[in-house]
Amino acid sequence: MTARILLVDDEEIVIRSCLRILADSGYQVDAQMDGAGALASIAACPYDLIILDLMMPKMDGLEVLLRVKQTHPDIKVIMVTGLAQDATAERAMRLGAFAYLPKPFDPDDLNRLVQRALTSPAA
Repeated sequence: MTARILLVDDEEIVIRSCLRILADSGYQVDAQMDGAGALASIAACPYDLIILDLMMPKMDGLEVLLRVKQTHPDIKVIMVTGLAQDATAERAMRLGAFAYLPKPFDPDDLNRLVQRALTSPAA
């Protein structure tokens, strides 16, 4: 079965970059540019993994993470951000994030983290 991944970032260039990085891995990848769109996609379709930006307008990534974990606790979430702050990373992990990846990230690091998230047992 092909893993389903949802990319959530308010920057189109980041979405295109991640789509390009993950294209050859055989995943089914969808994208949203805001938290509300992400929550609607998650409600409509099951995902195995979400790659979620922290800083977005209207609803930040921590709020999306909190809502996702309340309704779909088995979905793994990788948080990405250009603001690499230890306190924010710790809060994301406490809220249930699988991992925290600072931007800019190496494509190989993203691929390894996605693979690890998809093969690790549910928490």
